[in-house]
Amino acid sequence: MTQAPGARRRPESLEDPAPAAGASASGVADAPRPGPVARALRLVRRHAVFLVVLALAAVARGYVTAAYSTALWFPDSGTYVDRAEWVEPAVDRPWGYSAFLALLNPVTTFREVAIVQHVLGLAVVVLVYALLQRRGVPRWLSLLAVLPLGFDAYLLNVEHFILAETLFVFLMAVALVLLLVRERPGPPLVAAVGAVLGLLTLTRTVGLFLVGVVFVYLVVRLLVRTLRWPAVVAFLGGVAAVLVPYAAWFGSVHGSFGLTDYTGHFLYGRVATFVQCEELDVPERLQPLCPDLPPEERRPGDQFVWFADSPANAVVDGERVWSEEELAEFATIAIAGQPWDYLRQLLSETVHYVEPGRVSGPQDTCPTWWAFPRPEPVEQYDCTPVLAPGPFGYDEEMVGDLRSYQRYFYTPGPLLGVCMLVGLGALFLRRRGWRDRLDPALLALIGLTLMVGPAATASFDFRYVLPTLAVLPPAAALALRGVTLRRRREEPGPAEEPRPEPAPAAG
Repeated sequence: MTQAPGARRRPESLEDPAPAAGASASGVADAPRPGPVARALRLVRRHAVFLVVLALAAVARGYVTAAYSTALWFPDSGTYVDRAEWVEPAVDRPWGYSAFLALLNPVTTFREVAIVQHVLGLAVVVLVYALLQRRGVPRWLSLLAVLPLGFDAYLLNVEHFILAETLFVFLMAVALVLLLVRERPGPPLVAAVGAVLGLLTLTRTVGLFLVGVVFVYLVVRLLVRTLRWPAVVAFLGGVAAVLVPYAAWFGSVHGSFGLTDYTGHFLYGRVATFVQCEELDVPERLQPLCPDLPPEERRPGDQFVWFADSPANAVVDGERVWSEEELAEFATIAIAGQPWDYLRQLLSETVHYVEPGRVSGPQDTCPTWWAFPRPEPVEQYDCTPVLAPGPFGYDEEMVGDLRSYQRYFYTPGPLLGVCMLVGLGALFLRRRGWRDRLDPALLALIGLTLMVGPAATASFDFRYVLPTLAVLPPAAALALRGVTLRRRREEPGPAEEPRPEPAPAAG
């Protein structure tokens, strides 16, 4: 049966085009449909280079695991582990990663937790590559987009820590794949996206900013009539289904309905690096919170949050002097009185993430936290991580290899900046469809939010830029896919002989 002129063709799939079951290319029913084994072999041949890349990424993670006898340990790691054992939300961070540890605790050691996290890192590589292929990005461009996820030395390092970053990146990848894999996701799928982003927020509170970014994206799609309002409502319902019960549980333990109760500390640490009380109208009762040293001589912001000798952590008779509300009030006065200093700090730290190298300033979190360490057998936290509880030991030669590797194999900041600009620039280029405009911009805006969020509420730390590897290179790949397809459509093809008109159907 011939297709009538002008009839709509089915969109091409990612697979090699094959005749329908029971039909040959000429329409004769003599070629059986390939079975599952044949289709699997075809996929392997089609994506052989990616499978090699994935295997090498697994080898790199295996090398990290072999170099250390157990996982790596950061000061935050103890809080996550303690709360996993107590089954209780911490006041300063949500319980999502502790829940992950609690699920693994009966059957794993800390070394095995690190192995699970390395597997999640590989899963993110697969998810991002599959999404890009599903969206029609050329294989070579998809491979380039996932190389940072596979081989960035700092990402390999942080996957070996008892920290929430790896789980955060995995949940973010799952949510974005669910959101972008279909042209018009229905309410159930969008509700699932909201629920995963809710879990993401319970892993790191910066996820709340990402919830806002995705909500704006959905509203824009609603306005341009590519999505219906039940999907937007379903998204909010999915987020609320996760966050509201947690906030109620947090309130039953700590007395306030919310995800954390440490906002005042974080805001104080943010402004303590630049505030000049002599130029502000600070109430007398809050004057003890004013730092003593000139701004250029002050410690990093995270030390104002956590260190015992910080004014924010003053204690009298075993009780904290300052409440979260008072610390937040002081920070609000500082931001309102020195808005340009705050914006300058915000801008400089955001730009710092896309600058060349891994250079640290005097008020940055120490970057050597994220260098592959040669740990000491005693606990010490002078910018050098220790090993998690377990058998102490590491291979000196292998760690030396990892440190040499890390010196050269990491994603340059300027490259991330270019990927962000390319993704955002998709909004302003001529495209045939909304997907080529909105989706790259969404990923780029999420990457920007992952940098701006910590800069606005915490302090600079190279750890915070690592999740952008899952969104910024893919944003550029999606944006360039649109350009590539448009150029191909505009290029004149070779002259073709006119095809004969199909014969009219009988009768």
